[in-house]
Amino acid sequence: MSEYIGNRYQILKLLGRGGMADVYLAYDVILKREVAVKVLKADMSSDDMALERFKREAGAVTQLSHPNIVDVYDVGDDGDKHYIVMEYVKGYTLKQLIKKRGPIPYKEAVWLMKQLAGALMEAHRNNVIHRDVKSQNVLIKDDGTVKLSDFGIALASGAMQITHKDSVLGSVHYLAPELAQGKQATMQSDIYSLGIVFFELLTGDVPYKADNAIQVALQHIKGTIPGVREFDPNIPQSVENIVIRATAKSPAKRYRNIALMLQDLNDCLKKEHLNDKKIVLDQTETKTKNSSVHVSELADENGKKKRSPFSAIFLISITLISILAVAGVLLLSGILNPKNDTVVVPDLRNKTVQEARDILATQDLELDDSRITWTLSDNIEKDLIISSSPSAGEEVETGSKVKITVSNGTYSVLDNYVGWDYKDAQTDLRNRNFIVKLLPVEQEGKSGTVLEQSVEAGSKYDSSKNNEITLKYISEPSIIIDYALRGMSIGDAQKYFEQNNIKYEFIQQDKSYFTEEELEDIHSGTVVKTLPELGTVYNISSGETVQVYYYSKGEGE
Repeated sequence: MSEYIGNRYQILKLLGRGGMADVYLAYDVILKREVAVKVLKADMSSDDMALERFKREAGAVTQLSHPNIVDVYDVGDDGDKHYIVMEYVKGYTLKQLIKKRGPIPYKEAVWLMKQLAGALMEAHRNNVIHRDVKSQNVLIKDDGTVKLSDFGIALASGAMQITHKDSVLGSVHYLAPELAQGKQATMQSDIYSLGIVFFELLTGDVPYKADNAIQVALQHIKGTIPGVREFDPNIPQSVENIVIRATAKSPAKRYRNIALMLQDLNDCLKKEHLNDKKIVLDQTETKTKNSSVHVSELADENGKKKRSPFSAIFLISITLISILAVAGVLLLSGILNPKNDTVVVPDLRNKTVQEARDILATQDLELDDSRITWTLSDNIEKDLIISSSPSAGEEVETGSKVKITVSNGTYSVLDNYVGWDYKDAQTDLRNRNFIVKLLPVEQEGKSGTVLEQSVEAGSKYDSSKNNEITLKYISEPSIIIDYALRGMSIGDAQKYFEQNNIKYEFIQQDKSYFTEEELEDIHSGTVVKTLPELGTVYNISSGETVQVYYYSKGEGE
């Protein structure tokens, strides 16, 4: 990949890899800020469906503006590279927060959910269904602000599906039951996923876990989500009720829209709701009226019920068909991959190369020694790993090779010296181990002011090495004290100094030690010498006084 994308975004480092695109940290050289650039993978550029989905993400998010949605700044292509430029959020994901802290206190969890519900409401107001709401797609800034990201499979309400494969996407642990059954996504599918995120915040984990994706999907369809108060009885019932309603199996039982869910989030901690009763939703399907005999049961001669062998076969068949149907949906969605045994890439960050090699070996993975990249880091010490590819948490085939990026030491970020006095800038840069070259130019403005620097502000550099930089600054107004002043009359000399804005002072030389013959050679009232000397460069802005020496023959002259 070239150093720049779109002749504007300087690629700094890889932030993460996905199935369709890679995300880089970059520097916008025009607006002087860090951004995140999502670049469609090269092998996807020729895939019409992948390209369409990528363009759809750009189209979906550019119409959204909300403090809890990652902003999109630019969309474009550079040759065969298609990219989206987004706000760079310094922080961590909600999944990482939960892994680090465990269950989040319910008051804090409600506060986080209000922000997410507000973000979804903005999306839904613009008829955009996210379809991949999960804790991995929620970024948290250092001040606690959350940002909903990755609208990569978002769909405008009413838009045509691209393919059957595109009808079910997203993580299976947050998948709405109707999506697991192959039905089309709705705004209530987002509400279900958000309800699962709320459950995860309050309990520290997702509700359904199993050995494979099919079993997880079936639990979403048939399973019962545990009550969050079973994990923590201190959670108010009004809070648990929100999880119950948001995660109802049937969309008809869920919140009709995200605004209603947000309203309950705003109200649930109020005093009048702290003693709410637990809501119970009837999740069963309505039976046919006037039905007196169940297919699965028959009465024997003694009036006892017995199970028909045909009904047992029927139930087994129905179960197998359900499992096959779910498996087919998950296969088409890309969630299930039965090709080979897989393993999750471990987190290698802040490990040495040898430690990484040993850790990978325990997971039946291999370190790609031929593709180790060394680069400067903002916070990782020298010889420790910055990132891996595939990244931590990604599922890969056993035996896969993992590339790593290793810190070559920490870098420093160059200040913006434009507007500084060049002497101050020169001193500061020398303290940073820079070799400074000065380039004075004549231009209106305050003399000594730096106009340009050859290395851009915000650039990262290795402070342990000598670096060169050129400062272009406004030259100080100066003049060479003219040799023609020698022998010039005091009156003409005075005019010269005043015309050139030079401060001056006339000083009469002592002639008492001269002989009569020497006095004859002295020209009265003419310049003998100056300090600074004739021919010296004089900085007009310095305000220094030029001393002008002369002789006079007669007293009082």
